[in-house]
Amino acid sequence: MIFTIILFLLGFVLITEGADIFIESTISVAKKTNIPEIVLGATIVSLATTFPELTVSAFASIQGHTTMSLGNAIGSIICNTGLALGLVAMIKPFKVDKKIFNSKAILLIISVIVLIILGMDKTIGRMDAMALIGLLVIYMINNYNSIPKTGSRRTSNATNIEYSKSSDMIKLVVMFVIGITMMIIGSRLLVNNGIKIAEVLGVPQAVISLTVIALGTSLPELVSCLTAIRKSHNAISVGNILGANILNIVSVIGLSSFINDIPILKQTSMVDFPFMILLLLILIIPTFIKQKIYRFQGLLMILTYIIYISTLYFTYID
Repeated sequence: MIFTIILFLLGFVLITEGADIFIESTISVAKKTNIPEIVLGATIVSLATTFPELTVSAFASIQGHTTMSLGNAIGSIICNTGLALGLVAMIKPFKVDKKIFNSKAILLIISVIVLIILGMDKTIGRMDAMALIGLLVIYMINNYNSIPKTGSRRTSNATNIEYSKSSDMIKLVVMFVIGITMMIIGSRLLVNNGIKIAEVLGVPQAVISLTVIALGTSLPELVSCLTAIRKSHNAISVGNILGANILNIVSVIGLSSFINDIPILKQTSMVDFPFMILLLLILIIPTFIKQKIYRFQGLLMILTYIIYISTLYFTYID
C-alpha cells in the first residue's frame, strides 16, 4: 500500500511538473511567433493545461475504466471553475472582454447542453463522440475568428527576436517532448495507482477520479491562472479556464467515448452534473451582465466546490 501511494504521488509530481515544462516551452514558441494573447489563452495554453486530463482519461478508457474517464473530465471542470477560478477571483477581481467572454461562454453552455442531451440514454458512445469532436472543430474556428476582435495585441514585446535560430528551437522542441513524456508517464501512474487506492479504501472509482485525480490534473490550470493574474494577463486566465472546460467536454470526453462507450451513472447525473452546471452559472450569469468577475463570485464558487466535495464524502464514503 505504501509503495502504491508513493507511485501515486510520483505520478502527481510528474504530471504537474511535466505540464509546467510543456506550458513554458509552448508559451516560448508562441511569443517568438507573435501569436495574439487571445489565441494563446484560448488555444495553446488551454490545450496544454488540458493535456493531463486528456491523457488520464484516454488511458483509463483504453483500460476499460470508463467511469474514471468521465469522472476525471467532469471533476476537472468542477475543480477548474470552483477552485482555480474561484481562488483567482478571490485574490484579484477583474474585468473581461465582453465579446470574447460571451462567445466562449456561449460555446461552453452549448457544450454542456449537448453533453447532457447525449447522455440522456445513459451512455455516451462513438456516435456521440463524433458530435463532441464536431464541437471541437467549431471551437477552433471560433478562436480563429476571434483574432480580429482583439486587435493586434501581442503577448511579447520582443517582436524582433528571430525564432529561426536552430539552437533555440531545438531546445524548445526538446523541452516540449520532455514535458509531454512526463505527463504521459505521470497520467499512467495516477490512473493505475488511483484505482488500487480506491479498491483498498472501498471508494468507487468515480469518486477518486472526481476529487484527487481531478485536482492533480487541474493543477496546471490553477498555476497558470495564478501566474497570469499576477502578471496582469487576465484574458489568458479566464480564457484558459473557459477553454479548458470546453476542451474537457469536446476533446477529453469526446476522445474517451470514441475509444470506449462511457456509461452515465446515477451519481453522475444526480450529483456531478448539477454541481457543474451550478458553478458555471455562478461564473457566467453575473459576468454576462457586468463584464467583470467579482470577489463574491469567487467566494460562491469556492463554497460550492467545498459543498460538492463534502457531498461526495458523505454520500460515498462510510
